[in-house]
Amino acid sequence: MTPFMRSHFDTEGPFGLPMKDAQAKALEERLRSLPHDDAYGLRRCAFTRGVSELQPGERADVSWITEESPDRLGDVVLASGMDDSHYQHNPIVTLNHAYDQPPVSRSLWRRKARDGALRGVKAKTHYPPRPAGWTLADWPPDIAFELVKAGLLRGKSIGFIPLKLRMPSEDEIKQNPALANVRYIIEEWLLAEYACCYLPMQPNAVVETVSKSAPAEWVELLGLPAPPSIAFTSMESMVSMAKRLLDSPRLEHWMEAAMERALQTARGRV
Repeated sequence: MTPFMRSHFDTEGPFGLPMKDAQAKALEERLRSLPHDDAYGLRRCAFTRGVSELQPGERADVSWITEESPDRLGDVVLASGMDDSHYQHNPIVTLNHAYDQPPVSRSLWRRKARDGALRGVKAKTHYPPRPAGWTLADWPPDIAFELVKAGLLRGKSIGFIPLKLRMPSEDEIKQNPALANVRYIIEEWLLAEYACCYLPMQPNAVVETVSKSAPAEWVELLGLPAPPSIAFTSMESMVSMAKRLLDSPRLEHWMEAAMERALQTARGRV
């Protein structure tokens, strides 16, 4: 079972996604009409374009959350086919799809957009200010928004369910040879979630990912650029956070969830 916070979700819905009871029932009913095929399962993908407008006065950003280019599986998701009716019932935004952690923001809107030849979907993400009655030292939306402003949290990763898809036609491939490498064109899809993420999982981000995560001896052996040293968190804050984590009754639960995410990542799942 996927670990999740009961304060924000009611149940584990289809594909292991935490959601409200009404959402789960509606989604199950809708899925019955889809073919029983792996192509119609839950997908997650992220895009490197990320934040396009930063709005500090509103504590918000406007970001591209999809674009009409092949994702990691070689599929193209058409912006015109977005259906966000499921997501709008509980439009919270997590950090790296971590449902066992407090959400860091809320999606105010999702819109089909175009910028020259680029087509996709933009979303406005709001990071609410700390409530007056908040008693803990850290307020997660503050941390997330500061990272966005610093350029360290620029990615958005969506989770969606294809509703209608097809292979590119011969005429389309003749007009655009790049479509020869496309597996499916997803004409209609249901937005299930989106999250803020550090490193969008696109092919052109692989070198950066390896450079930042490889041990020092690998960096030297492979001739990779040394990862930058980023120091913006005080030792006092780190010690305070470590004490809170070690004293938390949910420590074992968090560790199990972290190991499960690491296992899924090692298996090549996003």
